[in-house]
Amino acid sequence: MKTRIKNQKMNVNGLVIVLTVTLMFFSAGASAQDQDPTRALFKPGVEFSELWTPEVKVNRIQGDIGTLIGFYGGVLINRTYLIGISGGVNLGHPRINYGYFGGIAQYIYKPQDLVHFSTQILMAYGTTKDYENPKSGLMDNFWNISGARFFLTEPGINIEINMSSRTTLVAGISYRYVCGLNENDENVSITNVTNKELSGINFNIGLKFGKKIKVK
Repeated sequence: MKTRIKNQKMNVNGLVIVLTVTLMFFSAGASAQDQDPTRALFKPGVEFSELWTPEVKVNRIQGDIGTLIGFYGGVLINRTYLIGISGGVNLGHPRINYGYFGGIAQYIYKPQDLVHFSTQILMAYGTTKDYENPKSGLMDNFWNISGARFFLTEPGINIEINMSSRTTLVAGISYRYVCGLNENDENVSITNVTNKELSGINFNIGLKFGKKIKVK
């Protein structure tokens, strides 16, 4: 009887030791995970959103006011940093027909505030071509822009108003700097548009539409 009780105590003591060692093992593993030295570009908890913005730009080229219809969008990180693409095509200028496509980066300051600001830089490749016929309507020669090539850089600043959690009204001003246009190209022999004339101040207005991206 004494031997049986003694064996039971030994079994209990052995079980306690095994449980203690197991708990110590898992505790050490959890601590190692908390102190994981692995570095990553994006830390846990980073919020990604998909953002697209149709916009209208108004500018002045060769003394005439023109409008351009365009867009920009891409990935928005923590509602603050946008990395994406942008493009636009002339809509309303009576003589100068042009368009561009490129990349855009934007920084949004305090996006949670009702009214806030953003800054951006656009870098793109563009082309311009004389109208085949005099422009009589907004959509005349709308896509007929493949001609003399140029590059543009356009920094800008915007004021933004949150209309809802997913929609933001944005309006701003930018300066477009154009270079690389061959001013003697036959595609612009009628208008004789220059790098300097394509450069200048732009006023823009648009609507941002955002949607959170679920990261698994």
